[in-house]
Amino acid sequence: MISINNQKKNQQDFTSKNTNLNFKKILDNNDMILITKLNGLRTSLNGDNVNVRSVRQQIRDISRFDQERNFDYLSNLLKPEKAKGCKIPSQIPIPSCSFQLHNAITLTTNSSGNIAFIMNPFFLASNTIVGQRLPNVEGNYTYVHKYLTSAWLNNSDTLTGAAADDNWSPVDFGQTIPPVYDQYRLVSASLVVKYIGRLDNVQGLVGGAILYADNSAIGGQVQVASSATGAYDPAGAGTNTVTEGLSQYGNFDLAQDSYYHSENMTLEGVRELYFPIDNSFEEYMKVVDPSSGLDGNTTDAGIELVAANDIFKSGFNWFFYATNAPPSTSCFKLDIYCNFECLPNAKYLNYMPVSLTPFTVPLEEKKKAILMAQDRPIMKSGEELYDGAPNLFNKMIKKFDQGLPGFDKLKSYGLMGAIPGLKSGLALAGNMIQANMMEEDDVE
Repeated sequence: MISINNQKKNQQDFTSKNTNLNFKKILDNNDMILITKLNGLRTSLNGDNVNVRSVRQQIRDISRFDQERNFDYLSNLLKPEKAKGCKIPSQIPIPSCSFQLHNAITLTTNSSGNIAFIMNPFFLASNTIVGQRLPNVEGNYTYVHKYLTSAWLNNSDTLTGAAADDNWSPVDFGQTIPPVYDQYRLVSASLVVKYIGRLDNVQGLVGGAILYADNSAIGGQVQVASSATGAYDPAGAGTNTVTEGLSQYGNFDLAQDSYYHSENMTLEGVRELYFPIDNSFEEYMKVVDPSSGLDGNTTDAGIELVAANDIFKSGFNWFFYATNAPPSTSCFKLDIYCNFECLPNAKYLNYMPVSLTPFTVPLEEKKKAILMAQDRPIMKSGEELYDGAPNLFNKMIKKFDQGLPGFDKLKSYGLMGAIPGLKSGLALAGNMIQANMMEEDDVE
């Protein structure tokens, strides 16, 4: 038995040897919160009367905190649909707000049952851009009309999936928003395509791919005003913009050759995830507005809108296609979920709830989260990746993985993931640990 005096002496010696290391190590807010929680647990356990219920709740709180601290970002990447209000963990957070952009459309196949869709989820525009005149366009009376978008659809009858096709049309996904934000960045996002047609008529294949196309063309509508007045008419008709940079993707072989590609039966659908390609995808981008310098070019096919690199983050694209599906049928429902973190316009700071990111994530854990999202970003529409976020109790259990009876079978059943949230699971694990210890005592 070590005396208290010896304990203090050893502690002083250890402290004196490591003073420089302790002072050089900077504790962030999460570390301080965790230390406070652990200190509270120690106080509860060292009291004259131990409140088991309180101790159990404190352990659960610490477990949840550990999970949120290290794995909240991972859950946001793997399950964007359920991650409203999420933010990117930052070592130097700034006040920001967040929202989830969710929208859905119904896709109609062409006469051969083919369809193609491509979208860059990293895009937002201010509706103040609507009605603004585009420079560098013949006639000088061309205006942005209705909306801007980064989504394109091709269901032309000329689309065969075996050759290039330039009949791409912009799709309004609600990315043109009120002017409440100045800058934004994409935290997490997903695209989900489900088959909604008749079951007795289902046929064909659907596929998804991640494309790294550097396409700077922004979709939308434009209005060419009369040369007599040169005025913009908000209630007038508009014309879809065009893009020549996507014609090659009319050939589905390019998607099938992509590193990230998956193909399923039509009934199974497709779900695709977003992940940042490099650190630049964590930087804030300016919301496209009248001061952004959006250019319009006149081509043989129509008017193409071209964005500068500082207002459009190109490089990551979802691609979905269907081949030999039910022809000329509205049989697919496409949902997008984009979680944005934004810096509000100064005029709206009194009305927009801003806050600092509550948790920071160690850089190594952040890298692991991104790698897990990259590991399998395309799957069936109803499928979700389990984030595998451990907790304090699982870490304690892990120490007994060699001795617990049937441990591998319990893991295969998923019981270990359910233990922290269930009293029965806690009791079962406790009994198993106790039984294991008793067996070891008998052996001795």
